[in-house]
Amino acid sequence: MQPLELIIQGDFIWSYGGYEPKIPIPTVLNEIANSYYFVGHTGDRSVKTDLLNMLLNMHDYNHQNGTHRDLFRITEVEFHQFIDNGHQSHAFYDMPTAPYSLAEKLSKPDVMLLPRIIKAHLENHFPSLVIFHGEMPFGKAAQCHFFVPEAENCTRTYVLLFGQAKHPVFKLLGGTYLKFGKVVVDQDADILGKIYPDAPQKIKLNNEVGMDWVRRNFASFPNVTAPHLSK
Repeated sequence: MQPLELIIQGDFIWSYGGYEPKIPIPTVLNEIANSYYFVGHTGDRSVKTDLLNMLLNMHDYNHQNGTHRDLFRITEVEFHQFIDNGHQSHAFYDMPTAPYSLAEKLSKPDVMLLPRIIKAHLENHFPSLVIFHGEMPFGKAAQCHFFVPEAENCTRTYVLLFGQAKHPVFKLLGGTYLKFGKVVVDQDADILGKIYPDAPQKIKLNNEVGMDWVRRNFASFPNVTAPHLSK
């Protein structure tokens, strides 16, 4: 076997796996590591879906209401802005949630750490990285989701979590936030194993701009073509 060429970039080690590079390695993780501390990793698993459907799911800003309803109880998506910078984009939206009862909070105290309104900022680096920037009650989090194709119908995913503490208790809760991340990955993997990827789309919903961004870039990669999707 031929050894892999490794690229050392700050605290991170990258490889193109022996393939010819088509885009440069993103430097955003170095920027995050310089201002956040590393909490841990979670959700490392293979999902029985192709890369395109994995990316479409991650950029479907409506799927949280259904796929992640049991945990977050999201009631609606208030979409604010999408910034299209070619292979990079940003999505900003709020997700109000239904409150937990006192009995539920006592039986599951972890849910008291979830904000009443989830203010989402998704920073997207096509085709392999989505960063969820979130404000928590005791600090800020940068939840980095990675996607690596393993086979035609199998995609590897994992999460690196970074934090900025506003209160010392935030560092003590790192394991809980990692647990939330694993639940999200497992729920996505479950739903991706049940969809029909070849079924044609017959209706278009609100907030599908992220999915349009994925389809455009997937079809023209590594080039960027029209349309420009900022809104």
